[in-house]
Amino acid sequence: MGSATAWQLANAGEKVLLLEQQSSEYTFGSSFGEARICRSLGPKNDIWSYLHRRALTETETLIAFLNTNDQEPHAMEDIYSDSPVTYILHTDKREVVSRMLRQQPDTYECSYTPEEAIEKFDVLVPPNQIVIQEYRKYTGTINPKALIKKLHTGILLKGGEVRYRHEVRNVKRKTNSYVVEVLNLENETIEVLESKKIVSAAGPYTGDLLKKVAPEFSRLITPKRVFLAFLKINKEKFLSYSADQKQKIFNFYPLIDLGPDHIFSMIEEKDEDQNPLIKIGGHFRRDDIESLDKVWTMDLSKEEIDFGKKGVLEYFKFLNIPLHAEELTFKKGYSCVYSLTKSEVPIVSNLPQEDGVLDPNAVLLGGMSGVGAKGSLTYGLIATDLLLGRDEDDFMYQKVREALRQQPS
Repeated sequence: MGSATAWQLANAGEKVLLLEQQSSEYTFGSSFGEARICRSLGPKNDIWSYLHRRALTETETLIAFLNTNDQEPHAMEDIYSDSPVTYILHTDKREVVSRMLRQQPDTYECSYTPEEAIEKFDVLVPPNQIVIQEYRKYTGTINPKALIKKLHTGILLKGGEVRYRHEVRNVKRKTNSYVVEVLNLENETIEVLESKKIVSAAGPYTGDLLKKVAPEFSRLITPKRVFLAFLKINKEKFLSYSADQKQKIFNFYPLIDLGPDHIFSMIEEKDEDQNPLIKIGGHFRRDDIESLDKVWTMDLSKEEIDFGKKGVLEYFKFLNIPLHAEELTFKKGYSCVYSLTKSEVPIVSNLPQEDGVLDPNAVLLGGMSGVGAKGSLTYGLIATDLLLGRDEDDFMYQKVREALRQQPS
């Protein structure tokens, strides 16, 4: 979120300094790694669909700028992978499905019965499951690592500055400016900066960072741990699959299973044999955090690993592709941190001042609730517009901007 907003500000002609707590190689964060699901399927005037679609337009602007001003070639395909997105829903969600597909601009296929599922997708489902596949250019997965690198390149080419391994320790408000205390993690020195305009995109650290200028955000945004399991099919087993079976695996990831655990799963990467590393987690399997600084390196429990394995094995049964537990290996785990709001809708808002009036010179992006990556450049655009006093007349822009404004406690 910080990188996206810094780019949008730099592209608007502002002088930008981006302070990154991590190095240029990210090692933790909700958007860590090389794959997050990006999709746009949703009902008419759906804010999540707009966030993704508008982000694609904004990313095309970034790519065009880089190809004009950078020596290295850049392409949308560096960031996005095209793959159908598979949704599995229970039949009691039939009305939800109906709203989602009504006046749907994206291409899709849907089955309501096991017979339809076999005919349309060649998958095995019980009578109580609905299957949807969404097909759209630049829908499938987004590579946060690649996007962040391109955003930083754009910022630098626009004359901005990026400082890695610089941790913001404190933010204070003066009459007409903000004082920011920054720790250089390389040499342990502290620098005090002053700026007329600031943007806070500190993820789960937001509440503590803004406690002196906007303490209410410690109540509005709550960090929770969400585990991710990375699993791989044994080499011999994967190589035994036919070309059609392998292609079927790739055609049915990423997955969003809207059952009780709200499972999400995707292919993180492929090895030299094209054998995929499968990432899987439960969107609503959330734990309290004892130490925010230590949570990123927490090992997964046996129960969490078993959850991941079970999810992959059941999905391969759904695909009618043979796979047994002993043929699936746990490779690594990761503790992701969701910054949650009560409504699970993120916040992009001006910061309130002591008198409750919103400060036009300070903006917060937070509470992304695990749905930030695909729309990052749209969130950054709205944050930039708030900071610069810009607006758009477009109905959906206005609807999303209103939905993301500061939420009551």
